[in-house]
Amino acid sequence: MKRAIKVKLGSFTLVEMIVCLAIALSLVMLGTVEITSYREQLILNNTAKEVKSSIEQAARFSIIKHEAVTMMYEPQTKKIVFIGGGFSQQIQIAPTITVFGLHGRTVITANGTLAPQTITINDGHHSQKIKIQMQWGRAIDE
Repeated sequence: MKRAIKVKLGSFTLVEMIVCLAIALSLVMLGTVEITSYREQLILNNTAKEVKSSIEQAARFSIIKHEAVTMMYEPQTKKIVFIGGGFSQQIQIAPTITVFGLHGRTVITANGTLAPQTITINDGHHSQKIKIQMQWGRAIDE
């Protein structure tokens, strides 16, 4: 009579498998949350840089061409528009971003000056401020 030889293989139990899957899913979800937060911060930073550089570019154009440039913020369409003396530029603001401190029409004079003001760009969680001190030809991140 032959005896069957049982070979016992090591394997995970059902509980161990569930614990491993829970840990793996937690790590994946944590990464997803961090990537989303990083993406929101990146959109906020890029919007602030784009607004700042566009204002400075419009001021340089005003100085070079001796033409005033009008800056308008349209909150309904989420656009900042620069128009004047042959200069035309639009910045499309992301739907999650809100801009404070730009009211109606703001004129950058023919000598490149602009009344000092603070522009706040907010995404609901974080905000960045840009101080406009165009009497001295500068826009400063705060």
